[in-house]
Amino acid sequence: MSFIKWSEFRKNLDTNNYIKNPITPTYLYVISQNIMTQAEAAMIATLQGIVNKQSSIQIYRLSSSQPDYQTWLDNLKEEYGISYENVSNPWHLLDVFKDYINGYVLYNNKSLKDPSINNACSLASLNNCIAIDEVIQDKTRIYGITKIIGDCRNTAESWAFDNLWNSGLNHSIVIQLSPDKSCALRDYGIMTKSLIFYEDKIDVTTLRDKIFSALDKDSICLGWGPDEFINVSTASKYGVSMVAADWSYNLTVLSSFPSLPLNQKTSVKIPTKKNVHHVTFIMSDGDNQQWDLGTNYGSHKWYGSPYKGKFNLGWSLSPSLYYLAPTVFKLYYESASHGSTNDYFIVPPSGNGYMYPSKFDKKSLSIYINRLNDYMEKVDEKYVSIIDDSSFHNNELWDRFTIKPNIHGLFYLDYHKHDNYHGEIIWSNNKPIVSCRDLLWDNIESEDELIKNISHRIDSGKVDINNSNSYTFVYVHAWSKDLSNIETVVNKLKENPKVAIVTPETFMKLIINNVKNKNQKART
Repeated sequence: MSFIKWSEFRKNLDTNNYIKNPITPTYLYVISQNIMTQAEAAMIATLQGIVNKQSSIQIYRLSSSQPDYQTWLDNLKEEYGISYENVSNPWHLLDVFKDYINGYVLYNNKSLKDPSINNACSLASLNNCIAIDEVIQDKTRIYGITKIIGDCRNTAESWAFDNLWNSGLNHSIVIQLSPDKSCALRDYGIMTKSLIFYEDKIDVTTLRDKIFSALDKDSICLGWGPDEFINVSTASKYGVSMVAADWSYNLTVLSSFPSLPLNQKTSVKIPTKKNVHHVTFIMSDGDNQQWDLGTNYGSHKWYGSPYKGKFNLGWSLSPSLYYLAPTVFKLYYESASHGSTNDYFIVPPSGNGYMYPSKFDKKSLSIYINRLNDYMEKVDEKYVSIIDDSSFHNNELWDRFTIKPNIHGLFYLDYHKHDNYHGEIIWSNNKPIVSCRDLLWDNIESEDELIKNISHRIDSGKVDINNSNSYTFVYVHAWSKDLSNIETVVNKLKENPKVAIVTPETFMKLIINNVKNKNQKART
């Protein structure tokens, strides 16, 4: 058994503030979530966090609701030579690895909102302990785990922060996780000694204010809150970005592999036809780490669709994947379509993690953008999608992004309605900021409506390569539309010789090369 000190973890922080496991597995015990009770699943998740940071023989979990984790496991075996065996009894794993455990911390799960599981995991992370629901305490003791390190039953949601924040928890990553999620992400929280917390009320941010303000500049919050806008706004105020990760598994295994530079496989050939309306489609929700890890890759609706490769399409992947699951990130790149049609990756909103740039702590923003610029060079991505709150015309803000050499342009989405700026293009440091013109989104804009809108632009003469109105950026809502819906639109549009479907990269290069930069001239 090989052990590693916490100080070694701190050395493993890289330019994006993610903590990686420094021990790569040589062998895996694989167990399914579906055969365990909630209490057993939490026990195994916390055991996984303890074991995987100390041993090359590690634990890996599967879930029927997250089928892509089998794909990542198969890839580890085929490409990296990692052998594994399936285990059907969680208590067998406890018996195998009990020598790694210093004891247990008690919690109860009588209510799905009871914060004691989060407090127990936070305390357990500091003591090499597992978290144990009181309903399995007696059985745990039968297996020789008899030392109780703490009892978090009947503690408040702020207990861990109030009592443990300066007792050894890391200050660059926190985990926001609802107590009803008994196992996802908890292994990573244990490994990284991260505070795990949840504030249940949407419009009450007292605890989040305390926690986010105590973090280092440009820190990461993994998980999710009770809402989107208030939660992300609160985090942004303190220079913290969100990564939707509250259904993520096995980060203690996947993060252990090196994050190496990658190149996209796309083939770039800039069209030369002058009288064409150019359209680019970008699929939403690439910032959602748990979707990238759990269901997107193999799904017939999305990245695994039989329609992938039949038309040019833009995708995004959470930068967290590059650091916390580099083998997964690499598989996405390797399986991208390329040739006559291409899959092209851009950075998801709003860079390293989901935040609103106009609300982001100004002192943290420079660090955030520098890390983003570094990341984009490593993964050969040139464009960033931005979600912000009514700030499209804030050139001073965008200048801070576009001054960086690896950021060639921005795709802007307004939070309240992504197409609020109707395809307008502005310029920053001679680089385009392109707003969303159309949304392929259930109950907002259907396939027929989108086809009609683009056709109307063409009929109105918007087919001049030098005219900014001859470019349409379409954002596709992943939860209500899929690649079959895009295929329907593309097939209809292809009937018109005055329309061209291009990748986001080609789209931006056409704009840069051909659209007169009125705004930049006026400013200079």
